[in-house]
Amino acid sequence: MRTLYLSNKGCIGIFVYYSILFIISVSLVIIYFYQGVINDSDVYIYAPLSGLFGTCIYYIRKLYKDCFLDDKISTDKQFLKQSATMIYFVTRPFFAVAFSFIVVIALKAGFKIVATPQSDLNPLNFIYACIFISFFCGFRVGTLITKFENFEITNESQGIEMPEA
Repeated sequence: MRTLYLSNKGCIGIFVYYSILFIISVSLVIIYFYQGVINDSDVYIYAPLSGLFGTCIYYIRKLYKDCFLDDKISTDKQFLKQSATMIYFVTRPFFAVAFSFIVVIALKAGFKIVATPQSDLNPLNFIYACIFISFFCGFRVGTLITKFENFEITNESQGIEMPEA
C-alpha cells in the first residue's frame, strides 16, 4: 500500500495548489479560445495549458482519494520524506508542461516528414490534436515518467551481437 508522507496542512496546501493551477489553466484556455484568432504559434500556449489542466485533474483526484478517502497519510514526522513528497507533488505540473512541448515537437516533426506541398496541415486541426494529446500526457504524467524510467533498449533485444572487448 502506497503511503504519503504529508502533514494534514501539507495535504491541504497541495490540494489548494492544484485547485489554483486548475482554475488558471482552464480560464486561460477559455480566454485564448474566445479570442477568435488562432495563430500557428498558439499551439505552444494551448498544449502546455492542456497538459497542466490534465495533470491537475489527475492529482486533485489522487490527493482526494489518498488523503481524504483512504487516509494513506503517514504519521511519521520525517522531514526528508515529507519534503520529498511535497516536491513530488509540486513538480508534477512542470513535467506535464514539458511533456506537452515534446508532444508538439513530435507531432510537428511527424507531420513535416509525411506532408507533401499539396497536403498542407490545417493549423487549427493541428492545435486541436496537440491539445487533445497533451491533456492525456498531463493526465498520465506519472505513468509516462515510469515508462521512461523502465524504457531500455538493449542490443540483445534487437538481435545485434556486440563483439567482446
